[in-house]
Amino acid sequence: MMGWVSILLFGLCVFLLLAYAVYQCALSLRYSSREKRILLDSGPKDSTDFKVENASVTFQIALYNEGHAVDGLFQSVIALDYPKDLLEIQVLDDSTDGSDEINAQWVKQLQASGFKAYHLKRSHREGYKAGALNAGLQQAKGSYIAFFDADFSFSPDWLHRGLNGFTSDQVAAVQTRWDYVNSAKNWITKIQPLALNHHFINEHLGREKIGAFTTFNGTAALWKKSAIETVQGFNTETLTEDLNLAYRAQLAGYQIKYHPNITADCELPESLTAYFSQQFRWNKGAAENFQLLKSSLRRLRGRKRFHALMHLLGSSFYAVTFTLFLIGLVLPFMRLSAQQIHVVSILSPLLLVASISLGIALYRADRDLKHSSSSLDWVINFLGYLIVSAGMSYLNTKAVLEGHLRKPSVFIRTPKAKQLKWRSSKVFPTVEILITVLSGLSVFMAFETRQFALVGMPLFTTLAFAGVSLASLKGK
Repeated sequence: MMGWVSILLFGLCVFLLLAYAVYQCALSLRYSSREKRILLDSGPKDSTDFKVENASVTFQIALYNEGHAVDGLFQSVIALDYPKDLLEIQVLDDSTDGSDEINAQWVKQLQASGFKAYHLKRSHREGYKAGALNAGLQQAKGSYIAFFDADFSFSPDWLHRGLNGFTSDQVAAVQTRWDYVNSAKNWITKIQPLALNHHFINEHLGREKIGAFTTFNGTAALWKKSAIETVQGFNTETLTEDLNLAYRAQLAGYQIKYHPNITADCELPESLTAYFSQQFRWNKGAAENFQLLKSSLRRLRGRKRFHALMHLLGSSFYAVTFTLFLIGLVLPFMRLSAQQIHVVSILSPLLLVASISLGIALYRADRDLKHSSSSLDWVINFLGYLIVSAGMSYLNTKAVLEGHLRKPSVFIRTPKAKQLKWRSSKVFPTVEILITVLSGLSVFMAFETRQFALVGMPLFTTLAFAGVSLASLKGK
């Protein structure tokens, strides 16, 4: 009986992951590669009836112990091709490690360059980043708000081009695309653009084309201040206040426009610890927002509601993945019948179909951006991405469960290469090592009992969790 129950759960997990992968592939096919190239080269057609001219803009730069990661950002602000009398720069600084002195020097330099720049410090971190942004909004004089994180930089015409994206009164925000200055730094930075490019090339464009809710990525974006005030500012109950604001604005009838032809450079996490920190926050935040917004989503109908649920529940598929690994680990110890093993052998290849479907989506995004890496390099990076994502499934499942249970946690900014000190302590990967050992034993048991059809899942689990465990122990 337990054998069939386990196989039923195994099959359910397989079909859920296959459905999610096919969904991501379908989003990537909403635009042809030719259509994407047109959008990347020239952007959406601007309205001739609605133009933003002489707009006052407040730049909100929320910082917390970022060190010298801010240097490129402030250099970009100084180089802006925009009337200084229409600009206001707010440095929202909650730093406690001496970074505030660096930020203060940059504010003085901005002021000396003719900018209205303000160094706004709080005596607390209440509400974390969202709280700092809300505090700044109360003093902001601009009609539009430009949001940037510490590690970003942009071209002098970024603001002019971004403001041209406000083509109607219904447009509340314009999101621009991220590019990565350190994507070739190491193997960790090489695998991250696969998922990020899929998000910025396939998900953003696909959702916009079908009229589904899209997102604001928290940085490299412009908002109408009035729209933020209409939906009562940033929600401090979630780690992803940007996603929450985007959904509340769209539920209120506003639109968010995405311009992939306007870019801003950013820094990718260069260590596994930093990457884990970032992913934990993003995945937990998505689950938190599902819980915060689920009653409001009932107002949506049909496809729009379906796509919103797939978006907000996307991170929850990590829990499905981790559950699948646990079941696959247990099956060789259950001495299944020949019929049961046959069912597993039919289900398992569907995971390959899911991987190929996801791979198609990620490959299309990479090639649409005309990245110069060879197909072999791409395949190696994709396999690395799958292994790391699988090895992170426990950590991300923990994040998702905390998000759904609304367990509060500290907002930890993604560690940067140029910050003054390392903020996040290294955690010994106890659970990952335990799963590595157990899955290794499961592989041995599958061979010992000649249940060869059951070898694949625990073997991949061993590889994924062993890799993440070793990299964590090395601090890479």
